[in-house]
Amino acid sequence: MSTTFSRLTELAKEVPKRKFFSIAHLITLEAMLVAFRSLRKEASAGIDGVTYGQYERDAERNIRQLHRRLKEGKYQAQPLRRVYIPKENGKQRPISIPALEDKILQKATVEILTAIYEQDFLECSYGFRPGRGQHQALDEVGRVVRTRPTGWVLEIDITAYFDSIVREQLIEMIEKRVSDGSVLRLIRKWIKVGVIEEGKLLMSDRGTGQGQPISPLLANIYLHYVLDEWFEDVVKPRLRGEAHEIRFADDAILCFRYREDAERVKDVLAKRFARYGLTLHEEKTRLVEFGHYAEGHAKQKGKKPETFDFLGFTHICTRNRGGQFAVHVRTARKRLRRSSKAVAEWCRRYRHVPVEEQQKALNAKLRGHYQYYGRSTNYRSLKQFYLIVRRTWQKWLNRRTRGGRTTWAKYEGILRKYPLLPPRITRPWRRSAMPG
Repeated sequence: MSTTFSRLTELAKEVPKRKFFSIAHLITLEAMLVAFRSLRKEASAGIDGVTYGQYERDAERNIRQLHRRLKEGKYQAQPLRRVYIPKENGKQRPISIPALEDKILQKATVEILTAIYEQDFLECSYGFRPGRGQHQALDEVGRVVRTRPTGWVLEIDITAYFDSIVREQLIEMIEKRVSDGSVLRLIRKWIKVGVIEEGKLLMSDRGTGQGQPISPLLANIYLHYVLDEWFEDVVKPRLRGEAHEIRFADDAILCFRYREDAERVKDVLAKRFARYGLTLHEEKTRLVEFGHYAEGHAKQKGKKPETFDFLGFTHICTRNRGGQFAVHVRTARKRLRRSSKAVAEWCRRYRHVPVEEQQKALNAKLRGHYQYYGRSTNYRSLKQFYLIVRRTWQKWLNRRTRGGRTTWAKYEGILRKYPLLPPRITRPWRRSAMPG
């Protein structure tokens, strides 16, 4: 498999506009088995109710039958199961869960398409790509703002991005690289299949169904053409000064040297997106002065320098101990509230389980929080979250109906026996992105 993908990669890299007419045969039995093994075992079941564990009992036979249906043209994608998860603003985000066999085929297809599109995607894109992630994107923000002539940052927020993608335009973009009719038909099936909500089949003419294994790749392809390539090849050559883009999926910022460049791009960006069915959130898409001179300009006006949020972190202009310009981060308020609320709900729900089990679960939550938010300069926010967890645990231990009241003195004894993980920095700055 690796040799096959290496050859695909070579061909895609050799000729950037090369079209691939025959790749469906790469969705082999072996590729599907590998795809199945890579799925999350604890993931929710689709509309058919089949779980990973149930399918695994006779996985090879099940996948052989699926592969046979695919080759004979008898494979049919099943409707997606719609669920909702809470967002930071109190609203709910729709998630579409595919059936397990649809996940297997999508995952195998993603591996093939990734070998091709990784040669096209630009350096500014960090979301859902091999070897890349949020922290590489955050490192790049620090590097660009510190080492390049940056004075203004444009925060981009796309309203309901995954549900707004115009499918026919997406297919046209894919056809620039992939002309295999079998693969294109599969993609069409997956994005047009519809969702089941409250027992009803709902159909839509837009969107890719966020929650499907193939959706992140399709979303990256769409914004590659709508934003990344356009900004690099059309916009930047026409600007007066330097500009940079950093994008993770549909979260993106644009950095500019000059305000007039930033304002021009902001004005044209809404029109550009509208051509592809996308809408910028008016309140969340904002231009802020940010960079080496922002702090000084703010002081002249008697104000604090502006900040911006990206990937769960608030970015702040400041000075280090040596007086040099630096970019510090803190956990965004919405993220801190969300994490605190989740801990409170867990403590309420499980307040009657043994204290030792509670400690293990809370430490797992703290460990996960530190793993993501434990960036240099964010220690204060980590400490704040740690203290919130301490207080929340004591509050719900005190509300247990058995065992008597948990006073602070008693709680301190519990903490000595069952300590909570103290805050720690898990992601120090890279040398190229150090804050100064």
